[in-house]
Amino acid sequence: MTESRNLVPKTGIALVLALFLYGWLTVEPGATGSPISVLGVPGTVLLYAAIVATFATIFVSARRAHRVGSWLWLVAVILVWPLSYLYALAVNRHD
Repeated sequence: MTESRNLVPKTGIALVLALFLYGWLTVEPGATGSPISVLGVPGTVLLYAAIVATFATIFVSARRAHRVGSWLWLVAVILVWPLSYLYALAVNRHD
């Protein structure tokens, strides 16, 4: 059961890293325009999936921080999205 508790943050970090790698490999420097024109359809789908997964990770991290009464972490994971991955995967891994 402890493996599935971090499924959302692990999936989210994988999607974010995949998006960064995809953008690094496919986007030309100085490209401008809509996400579809810059990233293409697969990249745009990956972009929005990464955004949704990041918001889900923020929710999971904020809920965990609230349960243990850590208001500093609660505010930090809501305001700085990379900290939500750090908190969920390293600081409070087991809920």
